[in-house]
Amino acid sequence: MKTQNYIFLVFLIVTNFALNAQDRSAFGLNFSSNYTFRSLTTNDTDIESLIDFRNELEQGIFGFNVGGTYSYQFNIGLTILTGIEYTRFGNNIPHYVWDATESDAEGIESFQSSYGYLGVPLSIGYIYDLSEKLSISVAIGTTLSAFLDYRRSYTVNWQDGTVDSYKLVDYDNPNDFYRFHPIFKSSLGLDYKFSNSFYLRLEPTLQYSLMPIVDAPIHERLYSIGLNTGVHYILRSSKK
Repeated sequence: MKTQNYIFLVFLIVTNFALNAQDRSAFGLNFSSNYTFRSLTTNDTDIESLIDFRNELEQGIFGFNVGGTYSYQFNIGLTILTGIEYTRFGNNIPHYVWDATESDAEGIESFQSSYGYLGVPLSIGYIYDLSEKLSISVAIGTTLSAFLDYRRSYTVNWQDGTVDSYKLVDYDNPNDFYRFHPIFKSSLGLDYKFSNSFYLRLEPTLQYSLMPIVDAPIHERLYSIGLNTGVHYILRSSKK
């Protein structure tokens, strides 16, 4: 069974559970704009200088999360959350270039890499009501993410304002990428209930990959910091 089909099956099972246990539960749609980058470590002291060089050269880029969630809140405020989400991480390598064929034109060359993942989050959290409409939430957990693709692009912004841009070959399933990634996830949110059935959630989030993206001497782990925005529908209880 393909990884995507497996994750979709898990989500269907969770959805079925939700529809049969609707007390204090909610479905949500979420979008998060994230600053994404990577951390580099190695066990080989001979290549530590290469890590220093890459840290000076490479930069983070903006990625995103989008997905749906299901949450179940117990009477004491304890909450369990799961769902399905699509995430893009990445990084950028900029440097100056010189083109002798164009009257010594100068520009900034950028080589951008991005990685796509489909994941199933599982978090435990706590919600505290500040008033009838406002509450705060905190959550911590992991996301089991399946690697989908690796994309590369190459751009040169010339001094005269012209731009050369190229999309390089995509890799649907390179063998050296790990197929599954457990990703640590934490958040702190503010909920605003704007009707009896809906509430809006704003929450800063942190994600950090618990394993490298590839099997290589330099261990490259992806991470992101972002602001998640979600609209949640409160399911009506059919049981008392």
